[in-house]
Amino acid sequence: MFDVHVHIPDENLFEALGERVMEASLKYFRADVHRMGFREAEEDLLAQGVKHYALLPVPSRSFDAAKLNRVVHTYVSSSNIAVGLAAVDPSREPGEQIREALKMGLKGLKLHPNLQFVYPNDPRLRRVYESIDEAGGVVLVHTGTSGIGGGLRGGGGFKLDYSRPIWVDEVAAEYPNTSFILAHFGWPWVSEAIAISLQKANVYLELSGWSPKYIPQEVWSYTNTLLQDRVLAGSDYPFIKPRRWLEEFSRIPLRDDVREKVLHLNAERLFRP
Repeated sequence: MFDVHVHIPDENLFEALGERVMEASLKYFRADVHRMGFREAEEDLLAQGVKHYALLPVPSRSFDAAKLNRVVHTYVSSSNIAVGLAAVDPSREPGEQIREALKMGLKGLKLHPNLQFVYPNDPRLRRVYESIDEAGGVVLVHTGTSGIGGGLRGGGGFKLDYSRPIWVDEVAAEYPNTSFILAHFGWPWVSEAIAISLQKANVYLELSGWSPKYIPQEVWSYTNTLLQDRVLAGSDYPFIKPRRWLEEFSRIPLRDDVREKVLHLNAERLFRP
């Protein structure tokens, strides 16, 4: 499996979410997560069937992007199986932040609109997209509902409108050399995410954050047919374990060739590790 959605459960993750939100998130996912260093987490991923993975930072509303990106770079540069994405703070010269991250060898951007209180088409991100487009890089965007803050009164203050897939459509049109990944396939706006992916060849659907048995049939129907080359496997580790994800995925009725594309071939082509 090439898992395109992995977080390391280190101090940075726990700090970004905070104790209250982290506790609610673990309850939402029914997950048992403890702090781990990078090497321990990577060994755990390997033991669960992950052969390659994309390491994603967890940004927040205000954070030190340069520091977080250096952590990601340190992790992936010591790994033979990982690629990394960067984060930016839109309020603090994000164009410079992403240029530095790309120079370090990170593959593009992880954007979490809910946690960052920013729309994907926010004008402050233009310089970011320009740099990634020039590099032919990747932008992975959290879309749809969020397990972060799930179950709290007011959802922890996080607003779902930021993560509607339609806000990615505009920038995907304007930056065609960038590959945009709609993480979590945009539920409950699944048809919206599928429509954008069908219309734009630089937009991908990603399956993380869900147990495969609960993923809507509409997603699997297009995975098996028109979108077979642009659907990516992901777990959302550590909240969902790859072993469980793979076991449930094996029971989904997909063509054998499509299954291989989703599990690793599409991601290998996209990230070129």
